[in-house]
Amino acid sequence: MKSHKLWSLLFLSFSVWAQDADLIKIQSVDYPRNHKASFCKRPVEMLDTIVFHHSETPPTQTPLQINQLHLDRGTPSDPWYMVAYSFQVSAPYAGTSLPVPGVFEGRPLDLVGAHAGSDVFVPMDPEQKRMWDEGQILCGKEGGEFKPDPYQLNSAGNIKANVTTLGIVVIGNYAPFGRDNPNGYRPSKVRNPSADLQDMLARTSCQLQKKYPRMKYIRWHNFYHSTSCPGNIKNFVPQIRALAKGYGCEFN
Repeated sequence: MKSHKLWSLLFLSFSVWAQDADLIKIQSVDYPRNHKASFCKRPVEMLDTIVFHHSETPPTQTPLQINQLHLDRGTPSDPWYMVAYSFQVSAPYAGTSLPVPGVFEGRPLDLVGAHAGSDVFVPMDPEQKRMWDEGQILCGKEGGEFKPDPYQLNSAGNIKANVTTLGIVVIGNYAPFGRDNPNGYRPSKVRNPSADLQDMLARTSCQLQKKYPRMKYIRWHNFYHSTSCPGNIKNFVPQIRALAKGYGCEFN
């Protein structure tokens, strides 16, 4: 009888551990930052949406190289602080073996990203509005004063989409070749996200929702802004949502 109770307790303990275990390993990266650049801070509870992107670069570029691309994109009058996305995903195209798959931290979640479009505004729910009204979104520079920035809101009381979203970028190019997209695919070699990549995105998204339950939406870059990003990844969002549901998460 005692043995039966012991096994029951062990099984219960394993079940609780399994529920709390990470769905995917997220690797940390020490990114250089431009300490002269402005950026905004936010409570992580402000976040409710995950936005998918692709980098439009070869898939073998590293997270550090993507960070450097973003630093180089800044100008003396408008410098970029660091990589715009909160997570970077390395994954090979179907039928290839490089790069080694992995998920990497990007810009910290409590820092507003630069990925959904600086001129795109979205409504706030009551909890987000409370955080804004309490002055919890603050902008400034390292070593300086951080304070509310009224330009984060428009005249209708909507907030910049970057404040309530986080970006996940897949390193690679899933859009057609063109003059403005030299790393894109040719018509005979269409690139779709592999099954492994879809699963990585689903597990990363679900892991975020389990940690931050207000994270209820999955979107994509050209949901907000006229762009080819994230290419064909957009077409697989329903499959990614379905995979996430299999891990215990519901996304709209």
